Amino acid sequence: LKAVMASDFAIPRFRHLEKLLLVHGHWCYSRLANMVLYFFYKNAMFVALLFWYQFYCGFSGSSMIDQWYLIFFNLLFSSLPQLITGVLDKDVPAEVLIAVPQLYKSGQNMEEYQPHMFWMNMIDAMYQSLVCFFIPYFTYYDSEVDIFSWGTPITTVALFTIILHLAIETKTWTFLHWSSCIFSIILFFFVALVYNASCPVCHPPSNPYWTMERLMGDPIFYFTCVISPVVALLPRFLYRTLQGTLFPTQLQLGRQLSKLAPEIRTQLLTKLNVKETIRQTQPFADSFSPNLGSNASDCYKSNNQSTPLPTSPQTSESLFQEQTKAEHKTDQTVAVSPQGAMLYGENKLPSSASSLEMSMGFHEVKCGTSEVESLPVGTTFPWSSAVDQADFSLLK
Repeated sequence: LKAVMASDFAIPRFRHLEKLLLVHGHWCYSRLANMVLYFFYKNAMFVALLFWYQFYCGFSGSSMIDQWYLIFFNLLFSSLPQLITGVLDKDVPAEVLIAVPQLYKSGQNMEEYQPHMFWMNMIDAMYQSLVCFFIPYFTYYDSEVDIFSWGTPITTVALFTIILHLAIETKTWTFLHWSSCIFSIILFFFVALVYNASCPVCHPPSNPYWTMERLMGDPIFYFTCVISPVVALLPRFLYRTLQGTLFPTQLQLGRQLSKLAPEIRTQLLTKLNVKETIRQTQPFADSFSPNLGSNASDCYKSNNQSTPLPTSPQTSESLFQEQTKAEHKTDQTVAVSPQGAMLYGENKLPSSASSLEMSMGFHEVKCGTSEVESLPVGTTFPWSSAVDQADFSLLK
């Protein structure tokens, strides 16, 4: 009990380990990898807006965004959507992850968080910040608006871009995902309207009083809020579309499988598993066939040498009965599974499964318990040089 309470994960049955690793382990890695990349992107993109402004204020450290927006941006306006996505996002459904265990290798190979992905996100953040800064800048260039009437559209555009960026990266959409994105936008406008209407003497001589109310009556504000996120997110959207269409990854193909009809998905998974089984078991069948055959003949010879020939029909009949009982009780069955693992002491497979395994090169060997235990595993089942030992694991 103490070990269970002190452990990070506790499973009551060993059979639960499959779903824990292949499903929840994969989801956990995918969520963490995507959220880490998104956190770096979001903060770099928002801070870069203030950096570009320093070229126009003599690097004085002043800000064109109201201080309350700076405080609430990460705390309230953009926190809920990323929290919902980080907890509930599922890049591939559970049934596909169980049916195609090869998808777990994406986490082992760190396919979703690599150095080039980090730098691509940083470059994308710089590009989006340039778009979100300079489109409002040239829109209100040579106008009579104050600094907050220009900074508030930049904050609004940045919030729209960040939320839509998260929408592009989200794989699973639920009611909570939609609600969190809509709630964040409504919350921003509610706070801005209330704050700008209740602070007539803040930050003199420029103050945010009635700023959002005036902007919402200006068509240029809506045009800026529409065109800026589209231009900022167009490269990422095109990249995701072309990459998923021309060079899809295994995870993207797995997501496409989940969208097919159940009967079509079952047929495709069956063909995939048969092909993968034949591909993986062919080197094992080639390497184990002569070895298992020689081991079987050695067991048979040693058994015949240790057991004298019967001298009478009664003795032979009783000995045959005893050997038959012993086979059912003490004999060990050794088989090569489709993934290359050794199974000892298991019951025989059904006739259909056994015929499928034998047709693809599987072999069974029966010998006494003492014979198997007396031989080392390396001697009984020598490893084939054609098999990559680094690629061999319990998951296969």
